[in-house]
Amino acid sequence: MRALVAGKVGEPTDVLRLESRPVPTPAAGQALIRVKATPIHASDLHVLRGRYGFSPEFPTVVGLECVGRIEALGPDTEGLKIGQRVVTVGVTGTW
Repeated sequence: MRALVAGKVGEPTDVLRLESRPVPTPAAGQALIRVKATPIHASDLHVLRGRYGFSPEFPTVVGLECVGRIEALGPDTEGLKIGQRVVTVGVTGTW
């Protein structure tokens, strides 16, 4: 998979790179989403520039929200089905 990754605090044009990452396997209660789009908000840019009051552990994948489809489900994941369209809002696993 491809991900927009920040290596450190700084100007987005200097610290963001598009990288290939291994596709994760969803654990129990988790879903793997094939992301179609994810916004980068002004707050994301402030975090990258070190102006938001906290800093993630670097390197970090940018973007907390997305739209996409469920690609795979981990064991015991309920209420979702493969192929279902989804929107995530403020879900964090990276930041």
